[in-house]
Amino acid sequence: MARRYHVTFARTGSTVEVAEDEGVLAAGLKAGLRLAFDCRKGMCKTCMVRVDGIIDQSDAYLISNEELAQGYALICVGKPRSNLTVHA
Repeated sequence: MARRYHVTFARTGSTVEVAEDEGVLAAGLKAGLRLAFDCRKGMCKTCMVRVDGIIDQSDAYLISNEELAQGYALICVGKPRSNLTVHA
């Protein structure tokens, strides 16, 4: 059974439970949130936002080490590894 985390979307204050094998963007959209996205493959940066917490970015292609160090993530391919606050 996949572990689940609480992901809070800062703009709306909505909190969604997201499984560790589920993308943060997909979970937010499924919950009815309006979030920016385009490719859903980690290649366009449309969904890039600052995230507080631990998020797996191993499938992200276009994010730089500098952006990662500043707390940014591509939520289309990002999967939670802790409770998160997503600044979207």
